[in-house]
Order: sequence, then structure tokens, then C-alpha cells
Amino acid sequence: MSIEEKLAQARRARVDGDWRSAELLCREVLDKSPVHPAATGLLGQVLAEHGDLAAAAHFIKLAIGLAPNSADVRLNAAVFNERQGDLKGALDECKRASELDPTKFEVWATYGNYLGKAMLFEPAAKALRHAVRLNPNHPGAALLLAGACFELDDYAGAHSALDLADKVAPDLPQTLKMRTHIARRAGDDETLLGFAERWFEKEPNSDEARMALAFALAQAGYYARAAKTFQPIAEREPLRADYLATMGRHYLGARDLDQARAWFERALSVEPEFEEAHYGLARTATYSGDLKAAERFCRRAISIDRGHIDSLALLTEVCEGRIGDAEFEALKALSANPNVRLDARATAAYALGDASHKRKMRAEAFEAWTQANRHKTAILAATPLGPYDPARQARFTQLLMDVFALDPLDTAHEPPREGEPTPIFIVGMPRSGTTLLENALSAHPLVAGGGELPALPYILDQLMEAFAATGGRGRRIDESTKAGSREMYFRQVREFRLDALPFLTDKQPTNFLSVGLIRILFPQARIIHIRRNPLDTGFSIYRKNFSKRWPFAFDQRSIAHYYGQYARIMDHWRRNYPAAVAFVQYENLIADFEGEMRRLVDFCGLPWDDICVNYQFEERSVITFSAVQVRKGASKDHSGSAEPYRDFLKPMADALIEAGVDLETGDLAKS
Repeated sequence: MSIEEKLAQARRARVDGDWRSAELLCREVLDKSPVHPAATGLLGQVLAEHGDLAAAAHFIKLAIGLAPNSADVRLNAAVFNERQGDLKGALDECKRASELDPTKFEVWATYGNYLGKAMLFEPAAKALRHAVRLNPNHPGAALLLAGACFELDDYAGAHSALDLADKVAPDLPQTLKMRTHIARRAGDDETLLGFAERWFEKEPNSDEARMALAFALAQAGYYARAAKTFQPIAEREPLRADYLATMGRHYLGARDLDQARAWFERALSVEPEFEEAHYGLARTATYSGDLKAAERFCRRAISIDRGHIDSLALLTEVCEGRIGDAEFEALKALSANPNVRLDARATAAYALGDASHKRKMRAEAFEAWTQANRHKTAILAATPLGPYDPARQARFTQLLMDVFALDPLDTAHEPPREGEPTPIFIVGMPRSGTTLLENALSAHPLVAGGGELPALPYILDQLMEAFAATGGRGRRIDESTKAGSREMYFRQVREFRLDALPFLTDKQPTNFLSVGLIRILFPQARIIHIRRNPLDTGFSIYRKNFSKRWPFAFDQRSIAHYYGQYARIMDHWRRNYPAAVAFVQYENLIADFEGEMRRLVDFCGLPWDDICVNYQFEERSVITFSAVQVRKGASKDHSGSAEPYRDFLKPMADALIEAGVDLETGDLAKS
């Protein structure tokens, strides 16, 4: 074997991690050619990489003396410098090597790697792009480039680099890990779960992969599965309070308040001063209806961390804005602090608005809500969803009306199906009274309260994507798809333990989009549409901290436009599905609560029970924005809530008129 062949073999051995063979081969070359600079430098690099820095220094110094203008030798010196903690010296040697031989892949890959370690991500990406151009078949360099792009928030560039890695070595754990992190950072929940599942399949013993999967499952609404996935980490000794509290949050999402409470209490048994666990117990108490306990836990969290924004915000909600001057000033400072995360500043600003509203400081309140919505708009703009797109929403509305043109059923509803509870879908805009109506209905002894179930919007989105690809018109949902969609919905019902009673409520507001789908999938279901004064509805949306899944909620004109689309769709159902939906106007419900409830209970096929008008005395969880408000029963307090802010809401009122909405009822204005 020639000297060059032995050197090539030594380089391969080093890359493969067989440093002992690499060392022996280099020494064999030096036995025959004691002043061979490439073998000398490579031996120094191998020794440095495996901890023998004293011996490495000798060979690196000797190699530089033999061939100071060799790119290989300078690269060996760069590795040595990095190993002994001299990152600047390593970068200097890489730069020199790149000037000596700009065509050498290893030089640019190493240079880019070290620039990344120095957190110089722009030049790192530039160097690594050069490396990838020189050798597009090296997955390691592509992964390094993806990492640099990720740090620069260049997610498209990161995915392109990962695509190169996948061409050479598909589905490497490192590639799936990076795609998972990109999806999480970008707020791309739709792809996050898929990548996290594939990563965990590749590395089932990785805690990092397990934690990423649990997070992704929770983001997708699969909270029980998230808890089961995360539990092995949470229960590992020594116990960690933050992991135990994470379990509590997952069980809160799964609506298992007893389990949530138990996990938060376990967290406090490990770390009594852990503010996140106190906050978790505050949320649990809020949903359970124990508002005094919720206030107590909030105040405990704030006493530990005076800047705990979530606890300050929940305290404001639980006390309906009646907070002290200290809490008020804390919210004001936190909402204006540029060093606080944007989403946290938004949370503080929404709460500040509510507290200012309670103090009748209306201009200050509206400015705080507006600032909160600006923050949420900025956050949304950085996600794949992007800001609200009126044209896209209008196209979706038209496609929906084309696909579901006529009611497929001749009657209001079919008889119940054996073994399945009959769903009662309560539809309407968010903040229109859906929670009030659900609480009254689910107090009935034959009805389980489901809250806002996530399955049906997901099912509709999947079907509409398929319809959009073919223009929509004339498409039918085949029997297999119907069966699969029904099973997905009722699997969720079973997971949330809602199948013990003959009826269940589902108050997911956006199910107003799904009336046609409901008639196909659940012919036995009842559908009730509740509508509220549009300015009151829009104002209530504007002052609430909605998630990014509600992109219209952060701008007055966007709220009005979305309301107009909702009015169009509900008018379509009224005209083409006349037997499908019972209607109630929120203001009429409040004015004649018992009369309207008797009518709706009868529509659902239920016998009358007085508890439906005394629902506030029932002990049940309410997991919604209205968890505090509904504990007081039906009230006229929130009718006309927008009136004191009418001057501030002129953009919304004007846009509602442009959208063809009647400003009194919320119906489409009659021409």
C-alpha cells in the first residue's frame, strides 16, 4: 500500500470514529517518511480529537514548520486549536486554509462549523453553503447548514439543507430532530406532530425526542396521549417539579381536573415554592368553579414571583378586574417591558385592559387591548399561518357553500344510533353566548358537557383541502370517509369520557362552518345556532387573548370581515338547510331565559328539567374563557357592553356595515 493510500485510509478511519486505526496508519507513514507534513498534521489532529493535547501540539507545530502553506496542515491546526479551547485561533487557521485552497470541502465545512460555535451564524451559513456546493452528498455539512439557517430564522433555507441530507441518508434522527425544532420554533403545529413522531420512532430511548413528542401531542390537542408519553420522564428519580407540573398541564388539557390537581400537588411536594405549580392549581380551581381558591393560588404564585404574568392575568380574570394597585402597576410595567417575551407582554396587556376597564379608565383600557392585539399580530406574522387573509377566507366560504349546497336529510334529525350519544352542536361566533347555552343544556341529567371539542374542525379542514384540490362542486363524501370521520369524533368523545349519557354538547364555535358536514356524519345530531349583537361580539373578541388558531381576532376590521363571512354561511344554512338548525338570539335568551330554554330543550328531544335555568348551582368544570362569568348565571350585564366604547370601535362598526351585517342582530342586512 502506497503512502497516499495509507493516508486516505487514515482519513476514512478518523471520519468513521476509529481514531486508533487512524493514529497507527499515520505513524506507519511517518516511519517511512518522517517529515511527511500531511501525515504529521493528521496525526496531530487525531491526537487532539481524542484528548492527547500535549502530544498533538508537538505534531501540529512540526507540520506547520514543514508546510506552512498547506491547507490540510492549517485545517489540522484549526482542529487542534478548537480542542484546546482557542476558538479564535481555530477560526484564524480555517480562514487561512480557505484562502490557501478555496476548493477544499473539508475546510469550508469545518470553518462553517466553528463559525456556528462562535455564534456567527451569517458567515457560518455562507461557509456551509460553499461546502455543500462543493460536496452536496455530505449529510453532516447539510445538517450544519440547516442549524445555521435555523438560528437565523431562515426556515426555508433550513428545510432545503435538510432535503439535501435526506437525499443522501433519508430520515436520519438528526434530520428529524432539526425538522421538529424548526416546526416548533415556527409555530407550525400541523407538521410538528408528524416530525416528532418519526423522530421518536428512530430514537425511542431519547428523552429529548420523547419530550418533543409530548409537546407536539399537546399542541395538537391529544392531551391524554401527551401525558402518557411524558409520564416516564416525569416519574424518573430524582423527581423534578417542572416535569410534574408539565403532567398537570397535560391533564388540564385532557379535562381531567382531579389528575391535574394531583400532579400540581406532587410538584409542590418536591418544590413548595414552585410558582408554576401554584398557577396550575389556580387554573384548576378556576375551571372547577372554586374562585376563592383560584385567587388564593394566584396570589401565592405572585408572592413567589412578582413578575409571574400568567398568575397576574388569571387573578385579574378571577377577580373580574378588581385588582389592587400593586398588581395593576405590575401589569403596566410588564406589558411595556421590551425584555419580556412578546406573547407574555400581550397577556399582561390584555389583563391591564380588563383592570383599566373595571376602573372605568376606558381610553387606557382600549389602548392596552390594542397594544396586546398588535403583539399577537406580530407573533402571528412570524408563523406559517400568517396574518388573517380576507380573500382566502371568502374563497373558503364560497367553496363551503358550493360543496354543501343542499341538506342531504329530509327531516330535522334521525333517531339516535345505538351505542352512541347524540351530539348537540352549539354553534356561533366566539363570545356569542355558546358557553352560557352549553352550561344550561349540560346541566340536564341526560346531557354530558363536552365543551369545545377539537375533532370536527380538524375533520372539516381535511375534507375541504381535498375538495379544494378538485374545485369542490359535485364532490361526495364516500362511505369509508364518513365511517372514519365518525370514528375519529367518537374516539375523542370516549377519550374525554363523554359517552356515559344519551346526549353530549359540543360548543366549538367554529362548528358553524360544519353544519352541512354534521348533517352527513351525524344525522341524529341537534344543532343550535346562537347569535349576539355583532359589535358586542366583536368587542368581546378584541379584548380576549385568543390563540394563533383564530387569526382574525387581533384586528377590528378582520373581526368584522370574519363576522360577515359567518353571517353569509349561516344565511346559507338557513335558506338551504331549513330543518337543520334551531336558532336563538342571545339578547332574547337573556330576556326570556326559561321560555327560550324550554323551546331549545324540546328541540333536542329532552324532557324539561328546572335545572336548565338554575345551572349555575351545578358543580361541573368549565374550561373556556367564560369559566368565571358563567358561574353567575344568565345576566343582562354583558348586553350592550360595546356601547361605552363605540367611538373606539368605529373601524369595526364601519367594516361590519361594509360586510353587509345588521348592526343590531348580526344577521345579513336585508336589501
